[in-house]
Amino acid sequence: MKGSYEGTAMSGLTDRLRVRRPWPSPGRLLAGVAGLLAVAVVVCLVVGASPVLPLIVAFLLICCARPAVGLGFALVATCTSLGLWAIGAQALVASAFGGRSYALNLSAVAVVFVLALRTAAGWRPHRRAGLALAAGGLLVLFGAVVGIAHHGVPQTLVGLRIILLPLAALTVVAAVGVPEIKRLMALLSWLMVANAVAAIFEFAAGPARLRAWGLDHDRAIRYIDGHFRAPGLTAFNAELGLLAGAYLLGYLALWLTGDGRPRAAAWHAGAGAAAICLALSTSRSGAVLVAAGIVAAAVLNRGLGGRARRRALLFGGGLLALLIAGFAAVGATGIDSLYQRLDVWKSLLNGHVPGYGVGIGGAGAATNSRVATGPQVFVDNYFVSLALQFGPVLFVALIAAFLVGLWWLWRGTAERPAFVVFLAVAIGLAGAFLLIEAWEYASAMLALALFVGSAIRALREP
Repeated sequence: MKGSYEGTAMSGLTDRLRVRRPWPSPGRLLAGVAGLLAVAVVVCLVVGASPVLPLIVAFLLICCARPAVGLGFALVATCTSLGLWAIGAQALVASAFGGRSYALNLSAVAVVFVLALRTAAGWRPHRRAGLALAAGGLLVLFGAVVGIAHHGVPQTLVGLRIILLPLAALTVVAAVGVPEIKRLMALLSWLMVANAVAAIFEFAAGPARLRAWGLDHDRAIRYIDGHFRAPGLTAFNAELGLLAGAYLLGYLALWLTGDGRPRAAAWHAGAGAAAICLALSTSRSGAVLVAAGIVAAAVLNRGLGGRARRRALLFGGGLLALLIAGFAAVGATGIDSLYQRLDVWKSLLNGHVPGYGVGIGGAGAATNSRVATGPQVFVDNYFVSLALQFGPVLFVALIAAFLVGLWWLWRGTAERPAFVVFLAVAIGLAGAFLLIEAWEYASAMLALALFVGSAIRALREP
């Protein structure tokens, strides 16, 4: 009898443990969240904080929990910074964080890094990838230590953010699924269309009228070589040109892969808009980015037959002719800015630089940040910037590793067409690096990360 009683008791306990309480309905969850936000808004009003702070924090938490949402937010924040300023979105976010005008952009960067850390936490790299990652980590650590010794922790952290953001974005993009990449590419495409519409409007209105309307924000209205350069919805013309060049580079490189050719109507609309943005921004750096990458990929693609190779070469030559004609049409044929760059590079290279460099953050955009402790050092050449930050010895090692990577990609194009995209992006960036610190333009790097992510997905799927 005792055993029967114990068996019955255990059976009843097991049945009770198996009963699961149902999750609240979506309506109740939303009502609960809305109630919490309402309470948080009231608390902020009582303590004197911005009432929109809880709403913005809740949105950022959603972005950190959903990679597609977070990357979409980063795309909008970086590709339309001037537009967000014009409609007051930047000021709204700034008011929530004590009037800091950089809060919106910094929030987007923070979201990307949080998503990258979440992705990396579950990554188990292969041996070669692990070794490469370890070598890169040691290089960054060395540069950070030297940077802290030269100009302190805050400026070095800004330099680290700039260097690591493109890699963080690529880490996140490589981990999301094909549907998410397609949605993000559609978003990027329509952002390009919006930038093209804005650039056409700016070019038609002219800089005088734009200033009268109060659109002369920061460096948005610029004359270079006596010619007005439209910024679109981005911060200034160089950013618009590099974003357009990055989009065209990725779009055209996918055409060289055969099966991976773009087929969505939004992608085609984005490519046409990118061509308009590149012409109206008159960014020679953006033109070099797309031209160098596509021509090199067409020449070095081992997966093409003889006839296909000739078509690719004609395609690359036609692209160069169109770019030259477009720049001539808008009158952007001066080379005074190039002469100015040459003078800057000469003076920097003639200066005394330690053999171990000045550390991360010692050149480029980090020297213009709010926390910078020394003079501004803009070099408009990312190779020179790397040589200054890491010193000549490590710089030579970086170039050697880059060349080895190019050789490996070139060999891989024979059997893996998606490698053509990687090759085009690597060589295109190398060309743009000669004229501008392209790596430091977040919008262009996010766009390239999406196209590279599309190629990575093509490698994984049959």
